[in-house]
Amino acid sequence: MWRLALVLGATLACTALLSGQDYRIPRGATIYIENMEHNLDGYILAELVKQKVPLTVVSKPEEAQFIIAGSATDEERRKWHEGWLTVERDKTAGNVRVHDRATGKLVWAGEAGDRSMWWGPLARGGHRKVASRIVKNLKKAIH
Repeated sequence: MWRLALVLGATLACTALLSGQDYRIPRGATIYIENMEHNLDGYILAELVKQKVPLTVVSKPEEAQFIIAGSATDEERRKWHEGWLTVERDKTAGNVRVHDRATGKLVWAGEAGDRSMWWGPLARGGHRKVASRIVKNLKKAIH
Protein backbone atom coordinates (compact mmCIF):
# COMPACT_ATOMS: atom_id res chain seq x y z
CA MET A 1 0.00 0.00 0.00
CA TRP A 2 2.81 2.39 0.87
CA ARG A 3 4.43 1.74 -2.52
CA LEU A 4 1.30 2.86 -4.34
CA ALA A 5 1.15 6.00 -2.19
CA LEU A 6 4.80 6.68 -2.99
CA VAL A 7 4.18 6.24 -6.74
CA LEU A 8 1.17 8.55 -6.67
CA GLY A 9 3.01 11.15 -4.60
CA ALA A 10 5.98 11.18 -6.98
CA THR A 11 3.66 11.51 -9.96
CA LEU A 12 1.78 14.42 -8.42
CA ALA A 13 5.05 16.15 -7.59
CA CYS A 14 6.28 15.73 -11.16
CA THR A 15 2.97 17.00 -12.51
CA ALA A 16 3.23 20.10 -10.34
CA LEU A 17 6.76 20.73 -11.58
CA LEU A 18 5.74 20.34 -15.21
CA SER A 19 2.52 22.36 -15.06
CA GLY A 20 4.17 25.68 -15.89
CA GLN A 21 6.58 24.32 -18.48
CA ASP A 22 5.95 23.30 -22.06
CA TYR A 23 8.30 20.38 -22.67
CA ARG A 24 7.59 18.12 -25.59
CA ILE A 25 9.14 15.07 -27.09
CA PRO A 26 9.78 15.60 -30.81
CA ARG A 27 8.54 13.02 -33.29
CA GLY A 28 11.41 10.71 -34.34
CA ALA A 29 13.51 11.41 -31.23
CA THR A 30 15.89 8.72 -30.01
CA ILE A 31 15.21 7.16 -26.63
CA TYR A 32 16.92 4.68 -24.35
CA ILE A 33 14.87 2.53 -21.96
CA GLU A 34 16.62 1.72 -18.68
CA ASN A 35 16.09 -1.64 -16.99
CA MET A 36 13.09 -1.63 -14.67
CA GLU A 37 11.66 -3.92 -12.04
CA HIS A 38 9.47 -6.83 -13.11
CA ASN A 39 10.57 -6.43 -16.76
CA LEU A 40 8.42 -3.31 -17.20
CA ASP A 41 11.04 -2.02 -19.68
CA GLY A 42 10.42 -5.00 -21.97
CA TYR A 43 6.68 -4.47 -21.86
CA ILE A 44 7.11 -0.76 -22.58
CA LEU A 45 9.36 -1.55 -25.56
CA ALA A 46 6.79 -3.99 -26.92
CA GLU A 47 4.00 -1.44 -26.49
CA LEU A 48 6.02 1.28 -28.24
CA VAL A 49 6.21 -0.99 -31.28
CA LYS A 50 2.62 -2.25 -30.98
CA GLN A 51 1.14 1.25 -30.69
CA LYS A 52 3.44 2.58 -33.45
CA VAL A 53 4.87 5.37 -31.31
CA PRO A 54 7.01 7.65 -33.54
CA LEU A 55 10.23 7.30 -31.50
CA THR A 56 13.47 5.47 -32.26
CA VAL A 57 14.70 3.15 -29.51
CA VAL A 58 18.49 2.87 -29.22
CA SER A 59 20.54 0.29 -27.33
CA LYS A 60 23.07 2.64 -25.71
CA PRO A 61 22.25 5.64 -23.51
CA GLU A 62 25.00 7.71 -25.20
CA GLU A 63 23.08 7.54 -28.49
CA ALA A 64 19.78 8.75 -27.04
CA GLN A 65 18.23 12.20 -26.76
CA PHE A 66 15.87 11.04 -24.01
CA ILE A 67 16.08 8.43 -21.27
CA ILE A 68 13.05 6.51 -20.00
CA ALA A 69 13.32 5.24 -16.43
CA GLY A 70 10.78 3.98 -13.94
CA SER A 71 9.65 1.32 -11.55
CA ALA A 72 6.83 -1.14 -11.00
CA THR A 73 5.16 -2.67 -8.00
CA ASP A 74 4.62 -6.37 -7.67
CA GLU A 75 1.21 -7.96 -7.44
CA GLU A 76 0.11 -8.04 -3.85
CA ARG A 77 -2.10 -10.72 -2.41
CA ARG A 78 -5.64 -9.42 -2.27
CA LYS A 79 -7.98 -9.72 0.64
CA TRP A 80 -11.07 -11.86 0.18
CA HIS A 81 -13.46 -8.90 0.34
CA GLU A 82 -11.83 -6.63 -2.26
CA GLY A 83 -14.10 -5.98 -5.20
CA TRP A 84 -17.05 -7.48 -3.39
CA LEU A 85 -17.44 -5.57 -0.13
CA THR A 86 -14.82 -2.89 -0.65
CA VAL A 87 -13.31 -0.99 -3.56
CA GLU A 88 -11.03 -3.06 -5.77
CA ARG A 89 -7.40 -1.91 -5.94
CA ASP A 90 -4.75 -2.13 -8.61
CA LYS A 91 -2.80 -5.35 -8.25
CA THR A 92 0.06 -3.94 -10.28
CA ALA A 93 1.18 -0.34 -10.79
CA GLY A 94 4.08 1.40 -12.45
CA ASN A 95 5.52 4.84 -13.02
CA VAL A 96 7.77 6.17 -15.74
CA ARG A 97 9.66 9.41 -16.29
CA VAL A 98 11.34 10.73 -19.41
CA HIS A 99 14.21 13.15 -19.08
CA ASP A 100 16.45 14.92 -21.58
CA ARG A 101 19.86 13.23 -21.52
CA ALA A 102 21.78 16.41 -22.38
CA THR A 103 20.17 18.76 -19.84
CA GLY A 104 18.79 16.30 -17.31
CA LYS A 105 15.43 18.13 -17.34
CA LEU A 106 12.31 16.13 -16.72
CA VAL A 107 10.22 16.12 -19.89
CA TRP A 108 7.31 13.81 -19.04
CA ALA A 109 6.11 11.60 -16.21
CA GLY A 110 3.22 9.21 -15.90
CA GLU A 111 1.86 6.32 -13.91
CA ALA A 112 -0.77 3.65 -14.38
CA GLY A 113 -2.38 0.69 -12.70
CA ASP A 114 -3.93 -2.46 -14.09
CA ARG A 115 -7.42 -2.26 -12.59
CA SER A 116 -10.31 -2.28 -15.06
CA MET A 117 -13.36 -0.22 -14.15
CA TRP A 118 -15.67 -2.10 -16.53
CA TRP A 119 -14.49 -5.69 -16.69
CA GLY A 120 -12.99 -6.10 -13.21
CA PRO A 121 -11.34 -9.50 -12.74
CA LEU A 122 -12.15 -10.58 -16.31
CA ALA A 123 -9.84 -7.97 -17.87
CA ARG A 124 -6.20 -8.56 -18.75
CA GLY A 125 -3.99 -7.12 -16.02
CA GLY A 126 -0.45 -7.15 -14.77
CA HIS A 127 2.63 -5.31 -15.94
CA ARG A 128 1.64 -5.66 -19.58
CA LYS A 129 -1.55 -3.66 -18.99
CA VAL A 130 0.37 -1.05 -16.98
CA ALA A 131 2.87 -0.63 -19.85
CA SER A 132 0.05 -0.32 -22.36
CA ARG A 133 -1.56 2.51 -20.41
CA ILE A 134 1.74 4.31 -19.81
CA VAL A 135 2.69 4.20 -23.52
CA LYS A 136 -0.79 5.39 -24.52
CA ASN A 137 -0.30 8.46 -22.33
CA LEU A 138 3.31 8.98 -23.47
CA LYS A 139 2.15 8.97 -27.09
CA LYS A 140 0.11 12.12 -26.36
CA ALA A 141 3.30 13.99 -25.33
CA ILE A 142 4.98 13.47 -28.70
CA HIS A 143 4.67 16.35 -31.18
